[in-house]
Amino acid sequence: MTQEPIELDFKSLDDLALGVALNRVSSYSLPEISLNRLGPIIEGLSVSENWQSPLWERPSLKSGRFSGLVNDTINGKTRTQMSGAPLGWICADQIFNNGGWTGFQIRISAAMNAGGFDTRTKNGVVAMLGEFRSNIAEHAGSFAGSVVAFCMDDSILEVVVADRGRGVLQSLRDNPKFADLDDAGQALRLAVSEGVSRHADSCRGHGFTPLFKGLANRFSHIRLRSGNHALEVFQTSEEKPMERISQKAENPGLFVYARFDRSKPIA
Repeated sequence: MTQEPIELDFKSLDDLALGVALNRVSSYSLPEISLNRLGPIIEGLSVSENWQSPLWERPSLKSGRFSGLVNDTINGKTRTQMSGAPLGWICADQIFNNGGWTGFQIRISAAMNAGGFDTRTKNGVVAMLGEFRSNIAEHAGSFAGSVVAFCMDDSILEVVVADRGRGVLQSLRDNPKFADLDDAGQALRLAVSEGVSRHADSCRGHGFTPLFKGLANRFSHIRLRSGNHALEVFQTSEEKPMERISQKAENPGLFVYARFDRSKPIA
């Protein structure tokens, strides 16, 4: 029987990853998979890293315009990109090179200008990416597999920062206060709380929450993924933000995704 193609989004990725983890789905016999959204692509490459047949090895993978991103993420090498393009990324080889990072900031700023985003939002997004870049350097324990990327489609901007380091739970356990912490979901909640860090110093750990609060009027979806949990926040113009935390298949490191909508009013 021919299997129906899969268009990879977060729901289909969650189902697929859980099926593989529980041995209900074989990673060798996946149907055709189409990659059309930035966030699920980066997370899918990470979560499938330890499958018997990772996503990028599937001959039926249809990566389309994201083929360069997929190849560079897997190889850890950043190819030359044009400023003003709606899709851009920077990998482990350049993330912590000041010239490389400046070039990436220029590319995402140009894309947001072309997409009609205001300066306030643009500066906020760039600051958010910089904060999570610093997080990789300070907490991940490894630069391998790191990637920062953006994709602009019409009025929607997707941004991703991901690493394949030791993850939020193991990082927080460096702090004696959290030495006995054993739940990745609780670790994610703590990571977005004021004053929480792997450092015992109470003056540390104030970066994530203010950044998200500053962009709250523009984001429609935030997803933080580490270990076997995801913490997500959804927001529409009609409702207050809705938070959801749920158990998932194991994923290395920390994956941070945010979706911004130009059409949402400035608060």
